[in-house]
Amino acid sequence: MKQTNILQTAVRNKITTTVAAVTVFFMAHPVWVQAQQQGGLNKAKTVLDTFKTQLNAIIPIAATIILLCLAVSYAGRFIEKTTFMRWAIGVIIAGSAAQITNMFFTP
Repeated sequence: MKQTNILQTAVRNKITTTVAAVTVFFMAHPVWVQAQQQGGLNKAKTVLDTFKTQLNAIIPIAATIILLCLAVSYAGRFIEKTTFMRWAIGVIIAGSAAQITNMFFTP
């Protein structure tokens, strides 16, 4: 027996309508959004900036420690060579990506 998707369609239409209404509101009243950003979001901006600077310091250190643990586990024959290479390349790429984005987006 074929199921009907009437409820799912109704919910989807309500969500689409709500998103469209909010978008039109913010397009029509950009001053309200700017006022909220200037006064209310300064504390959140400072928290996120400090979080970003701390992550920029922690990620390379964590990548180095993970590579050291991988090397020890490979030397102790706990993991195979292919597993070691996959994890090592992934950790190197993740640490490098963090440093490259830090270089590009730091004034």
